[in-house]
Amino acid sequence: MKNNLHKIGLSIFASVLIASASIAQFEGEIIFEKNVGKIHVIYKYFVKGNDIRIEEVGEDGTIDGIQLMDLETKKTYALSPERKLWFETPNRRPAKTLDVDIKKTGETKEILGKKCFEVIVTNKANDRKIIYWITKGDYEFFIPMLKTLNRKENQAMYYLEIKGMENHFPMLSIEYAISTGNVVSTLKAESVETKKIADETFVIPKDYGKFER
Repeated sequence: MKNNLHKIGLSIFASVLIASASIAQFEGEIIFEKNVGKIHVIYKYFVKGNDIRIEEVGEDGTIDGIQLMDLETKKTYALSPERKLWFETPNRRPAKTLDVDIKKTGETKEILGKKCFEVIVTNKANDRKIIYWITKGDYEFFIPMLKTLNRKENQAMYYLEIKGMENHFPMLSIEYAISTGNVVSTLKAESVETKKIADETFVIPKDYGKFER
């Protein structure tokens, strides 16, 4: 009887550990570098549970714009640090259906110490090919974030076409024009840091006014 109780206790303990691991989420800061032609932009992502803050940073280090997101309510707010204004951004654009070919090549490499695997997404009708290097981890926020942002950019739209990417994160993606082989855009993670993020990071500052259209 004691042995049976002991086994049941261990089983419950193991179940709790597994459940806890399955709901673990990334909390921290991710810095992304984006290049489109001669345009160079740094994005800083702050993540905590369902709360996301994205800062667009210019080459001189100035924060040009901020987006705050609540992935639970799917609400997004745009903030202008220069004008100290904010407004809620509507998300009315329907999802676009894409005709893409997806190939998981089996190739792997390390980026920032994280093992990544290669996925190539091709859209011949749009003359585009994007090579993604993707890592698996506690990145549950990323797919919901892309869907909430609903950006009509190839880098985001093509990634959403890849199945089974829950808990994954693209450390590097390179977009090519198929016809010329030229690079159109790149997105590269410069740092991924797990750390505690203060709750006020995701709150609109009190000295910001609401922009009235």
